Amino acid sequence: MAKVKDRRSIWLVIIVALIMVSLYVTFFHGSNQQDPAKHNLEKTGAGAVVDFTDATKKIHIAVDSVLAKKGFSAGEIKELTKEVPRKNIEGSIRWHTRQLLITVPAEVSVESIKESFQLAVHNADGQIFSSQPDTYQGVAVVRIDIGLKDQLAKEDVTIISDRVYLTQGKPLNPKASNKIDAKYDGSIKGKMAIIIDDFGYNKESISAFAALNRPITFAVIPYRPFSNEAAAKGLSSGNQVILHLPMEPLSQSAQSEELTVSVNMSDEEIQSMVKQAIQSVPGIIGVNNHQGSRATADRRVMKDVLAVLKANHLFFVDSRTNSQSIAAETAKQMGIQTGENQLFLDNTDEVSAVKAKLRTALDMASQHGTVTVIGHARMNTAIAVKEMIPEIESQGIQLVFVSQLLQ
Repeated sequence: MAKVKDRRSIWLVIIVALIMVSLYVTFFHGSNQQDPAKHNLEKTGAGAVVDFTDATKKIHIAVDSVLAKKGFSAGEIKELTKEVPRKNIEGSIRWHTRQLLITVPAEVSVESIKESFQLAVHNADGQIFSSQPDTYQGVAVVRIDIGLKDQLAKEDVTIISDRVYLTQGKPLNPKASNKIDAKYDGSIKGKMAIIIDDFGYNKESISAFAALNRPITFAVIPYRPFSNEAAAKGLSSGNQVILHLPMEPLSQSAQSEELTVSVNMSDEEIQSMVKQAIQSVPGIIGVNNHQGSRATADRRVMKDVLAVLKANHLFFVDSRTNSQSIAAETAKQMGIQTGENQLFLDNTDEVSAVKAKLRTALDMASQHGTVTVIGHARMNTAIAVKEMIPEIESQGIQLVFVSQLLQ
């Protein structure tokens, strides 16, 4: 009798084990079915290539279907297959990207087009990252960034597949698109672009600048605790985002970032570092330098940096941390849209001092028509800018994105 009970117990254990295995396989197989991979793997001698080409082309088709249904055609299409090294692991990430210039009738709202894109690309496992004012070859447009997100071994990957530039029968007004209620005493006498550097180090200043309801160019430093949050908040608040690229200063003791473009690097190392930094901050349309007093005075280094920017259709703004910088000059020679900082606002971190600098910038804009200035992601700077907006605009100076002042 005891043997019979033992056999029954053994069979019971076996049956329970089989049921558990069956449930395990069913659950995980079902999970995989619900969340198919967005990429293909291609084995190479130097690790694996994670290829998102098929996924991005699927999003291209979704975008094209919206344009076809609405009867719009692209006035210009630029296509590129991009491949960048992965962070902290051998191998690379590859995808197909393009930018399209679309002219639509004046009576068609940009918001309705965006909503159509949203539904179509969602069905293609994509999403809209941002919709914001921009310029395209000197014409005011609204730029819509579309792409996908994925995760590779706990590495978040953000890919822009389609950058759509929309212009209407007459150029869009970026000021109106950003819902700016500007007040001027008389006509506009000049324009001021404010770049705010060092987003990514702290959290509190992100919301303060996003809430200004004026065009602010967010320069986000890569790989910091709040870099992605700053980029996302900048985009969602209707502002523009650029990469704040760490570059070598004259004094090594002053260097603040471990991953910094250095004059001692080879051409390949410089270009690889710039590619990875670009990939790390989603939605960027340009780059300016963080520190860089040594690197921006080195022509070889700047050619390497700018070659990557040109391949990615990004502009460059020279922060002018060194009067001997040849960065902007080199960018112009390479056919890259560029600009230069003309004044740092907050070398002294006091509201009154920043206001004084903004008044100097106001005078510069009045005299010369335009001015580009740089501040930093600090609360005192945000307070000073907010309190100075009425004074700036009452003097006929319009706040604009730096992309609107490039040459």
